Amino acid sequence: MIRTIASVVSAICLLALTIGLLVAGAYTSKTITKLQSTYHPERLGGILSDASDTMHTIHQTTTMLKSSRGDVTFMDDIRTLMHSVEDLSVALTTLHIDEVLKESSSWRQGAIHIVEGLKKTLANQP
Repeated sequence: MIRTIASVVSAICLLALTIGLLVAGAYTSKTITKLQSTYHPERLGGILSDASDTMHTIHQTTTMLKSSRGDVTFMDDIRTLMHSVEDLSVALTTLHIDEVLKESSSWRQGAIHIVEGLKKTLANQP
């Protein structure tokens, strides 16, 4: 009786291992086929060529922008940035942040109330 049970358990384990190996083999084969079709050398060459063309266009654009700047210096850029930040800080004082926070708080409280009501309603279902 014990030998029979041991044989049945061994057979089930061997069957599970065989099925697992077949599934793993099929998955590996499918993955390798997908990788070969996706990353085929000709396709990789095309991707690299497109990337090279893109980098060349970016380089030409930056060269063109550099040459059209005239006599603007780095310090002029910093000065412009500082004026922009100053304008932004002035604009922030005119925004009504307190009203925005109150509105968001009221929306949050409303959402909490809806969720609590929904929870109570679902809890009372038979």
